[in-house]
This record gives sequence, structure tokens and C-alpha cells, in this order.
Amino acid sequence: MPPRGESITLSELRRRIEAGALTREEVPLYFEPDEKKSKPFAPALKLTKRVDKEGRRPGARSVTTLYFDAEARLAGTEAAPAGRARATIAAAKMKVLAEGDSWFRLPNLFYPDDMVDVLRKTYDIPKLAMWGDEIGKMVTTKKNNYLVPLRSGLYRHFMFSGGGNDVLASVGTHVKRFGAAGTDPADAESYIKTSFGTALDTVIGHYGTLAGHVRSVSNPKPTLYVHGYAHARPRPGGDYLGSKFEALDFDAAGSLARQIVAAMVDRFNVRLKAFASAQNAAHPDYEVVYVNLRPAFTAAADWNTDEIHPSSAGAARAAAIMGDKIAENVPVA
Repeated sequence: MPPRGESITLSELRRRIEAGALTREEVPLYFEPDEKKSKPFAPALKLTKRVDKEGRRPGARSVTTLYFDAEARLAGTEAAPAGRARATIAAAKMKVLAEGDSWFRLPNLFYPDDMVDVLRKTYDIPKLAMWGDEIGKMVTTKKNNYLVPLRSGLYRHFMFSGGGNDVLASVGTHVKRFGAAGTDPADAESYIKTSFGTALDTVIGHYGTLAGHVRSVSNPKPTLYVHGYAHARPRPGGDYLGSKFEALDFDAAGSLARQIVAAMVDRFNVRLKAFASAQNAAHPDYEVVYVNLRPAFTAAADWNTDEIHPSSAGAARAAAIMGDKIAENVPVA
């Protein structure tokens, strides 16, 4: 075994991870964010130069799987009290299911806490969500990820996060070039193409599919919680928002760019709230709770430096709002 922190072969790295011998401090020595392959809501990881790949070329999926194993074993060794005390703590937490994108799960060792990281302090939430998951795939090809646990009868509360790629990551597709309308921030709506409305139609259609799956569950029929993200802040040169605005000749740091993002997010929130109301009116036997997270993000410090994810502070504020909504739907003994 090589001394800790020095170069390591890929085979030895796998062996150490499987043995639970890799420490939290060592993970960044062998894994790092892959900026070139990262996409909005889908951060990618790669092996560092300290890892001798032994002539192999491990793909993104293989590296992510290896990182997952390291993260999971670290969580197992760092999870607090063992034995009966640990079991008692787990049993005391109410079970909540969460499926979704990177607002519900990020690589813990390279990004700030996400909403579910914060909510796990109060609730028992399995690691089902996954960064990079798009809503269409979550409600079709991956639907068993949430239907199987929902049908176990263990979950009365189901949080879902999806559609971010179609909203916060769609600036380059659905925004007109600077100069197509006025230059005042009040002109933001005029810069949003009609194609964005069509994209939202598709997203809400996927939420309809999701709702049908949740309605099919009984004993108990879970409450579905959905949210519409918040007013992300473009940054000059930012990979996900700022650079796209700059390619359209906007000042990424200007008020107009920020207002365009806010207008797009607001449209999604309006549609999602209307969806929840329509579902509740048509299907009184179950409930969809729309959660407005925008009040949690009032300052730049509430956002991570990557523009589209909450900082630890923002995640904590958003989780508090979600937690309050869940608490409102817990029967009083």
C-alpha cells in the first residue's frame, strides 16, 4: 500500500475504497471536478494525476461509481453512534422519500450541502436522488427508483425536484440576443422566446406523469411535494448562465440578465403552482404541495459560485421551507 497522499494505482484505489481505508482528506487527492464534462445540474468527476490508470481509460460513469463507493463508506464510518444508540436515532426520524436532480444531491466532498443533506438531520431520507437526472428520464425509464420504495408503505411524504435543466439551464436556447427588445430590466419578459413556453409544457407534462404514478400508490397514499427553484444569479464568465448571456451580448452582471433569469424561474413557479392546484381539485384523495423556495434566496451568499446551486446557507434556508411544508402535513397526535 502506498503512503497516504502519494500516487496510487487505480487497482489499489479500488481496493482501499472497498476496504473502507480511504479517508475524507484523501478523496480530493484522487478525485476532482471535471469542468470540461460538467453540465448544468450534472457536475462530473475525474481521477487526478495522482492515480496511475494502468493503461485504462475509465469513463465518467465508472469514476462516478467509484466516488459513490468512497462517499458511501465514509458516510458509514462517520455516521454517529453505533449499535443500539444509532438504531434508536434512526428509528426516531420520520421517513421521507426524495427523488430529483442536483438540488437534492451533489457530490458531498466537492460541493456545499444540498437540501437533502440538511433535511437528513431531521428525517430519514434514502439516497435516491442523483445529480444530472432529468425529469423526463426520472418519470419514465427510472420510475422504479421511486415507485418501489413508495409502494413499500413506509413513506407518507415524497419530495420531487425536477425541471431545472429546462429552466435554469436553458438561457442559450430560449433567450433572444441583446437588442431584440429594450435595455431596461423591465423589458426582461420580451427577451424570452415562445419556445420557452413549449419547453414548460413538456416539463409540466412530465409532472403529470409523476402525479399519476403517485396516485397509483396506496396504504398510505403519499403527499407529493414539488418546488420551482429560485432566482439564480448569472456571473461574468459563469459556465452555466453568465457565459450564455455573454454569447448573446448581454452584460452577465447586469440587472437585465438577472431579471430574465428571474422571469423564467417565475414562469415555471406559476405553472407548477397551477399544476398542484389542478391536481388537488381533480384528485381529492391525494395531495400535491407546491413549495415556493424563492424567499430562501435573498442574497448572493445564498448561491454557490457555480451560479445555479445553493450555497450551504441557501440550502439550509430552502430546506427549512420544505421542512415546514412537511410538518404541516404531519397529523397531530
